[in-house]
Order: sequence, then C-alpha cells, then structure tokens
Amino acid sequence: MSQLTSKPELDAVEFKTDAQGFLFDPRVREVLKRQGRKIEPGTEALAAVRILGKKLHAGMERWADRFGLSEGRFQILVRLHHQPSGRFTMGELAEMLDITPRTVTGLVDNLERDGLVRRVADPEDRRSVHAEITDQGRDRVNALWREAAGVQATLTHGLKESELIQLRHLCLRLIQALGVEEGKTHATR
Repeated sequence: MSQLTSKPELDAVEFKTDAQGFLFDPRVREVLKRQGRKIEPGTEALAAVRILGKKLHAGMERWADRFGLSEGRFQILVRLHHQPSGRFTMGELAEMLDITPRTVTGLVDNLERDGLVRRVADPEDRRSVHAEITDQGRDRVNALWREAAGVQATLTHGLKESELIQLRHLCLRLIQALGVEEGKTHATR
C-alpha cells in the first residue's frame, strides 16, 4: 500500500487551506517531505484522487454489503439490469468490468445461488453462456438504486453544477492520460 494512501490518510482527515483558499491534505505533504520529495500540485492531486477512490470503494463495499452484495456482484447486476435483454455473456461482463473471466464466474455463482441471476445457454453458440438477471435481481437493483440516488445527492450537495462538470472533466482527462501511459507500457513489452 502506498504511503500516500495508507490507512491513517483515509480516516479522520483534517484538511487545511492554502493561501489561495484551496484545500490540501497536510498528511500528504508530510509524507512527501519525509521522502525528500518536492510538494507539487500534480502529486497532491493524484494522491487526493487515490484517497477518494479508496474511500468511495470502501463505502460502496459497505453499502452493497447491507444488501447482501459485494461491489463486484452489484456491478454485474447493474449491467444486466440496464441491458434491454437482461443478459450478457460471461466474457462480455468480464470485459466491461475489466476483470478476469474466472472472477466473473465466481461473482455469477454467488448471484445465481442467491436467485438474482441465472445462467442461460446461447442457442446459437453452445460454448457460450449468458448471465441473465432474474425478477428478484431487478427488484434488488431497484431498491439499491433508490438509496444510491440519495447517497450521491448527499455527497455532491455542496458543489455547484459548474464544479461537478469540471470535476467530471478533470477525472476523465486523467483517465485519458492514464490510457495513453498504459498504451506506451504495453507497446514496449
């Protein structure tokens, strides 16, 4: 685990404000200083994104657990729920969620055990199996969705629409930049 996103940074953070009125995490700055690194906005921004990602993931896990799901199982249910046919092949789910087919199989096993998903053979390709959401699975997603909308509204309540648009834009630009870097890494292997 990175020192910039270790457990203490995730709990009870007391942010400070810089001279321009922008928040910063003094713990991140302290770690950088101890490492003899320069405090740069890019490093602090990426540390903040990592910390936020970890907190969002942990919160999503706790929230999904209340409904008897893991985040991965919830993601599969949501994908199936929003698909007009209610089904995807296991390979399609693995690709969408950027996880291995073996992981999808385990997640679908649990969802099937709970009656939320069923496996359906592909009539056109006997080697292919679809995961299909059940009525019980749809009911579970609808219940989750109602609560999720309230939680999301609470998290973004203090931000202006223009700030949310800028946040979205900046996060997507970081994702694009990461994709470019990943492409360079894969090209050199």
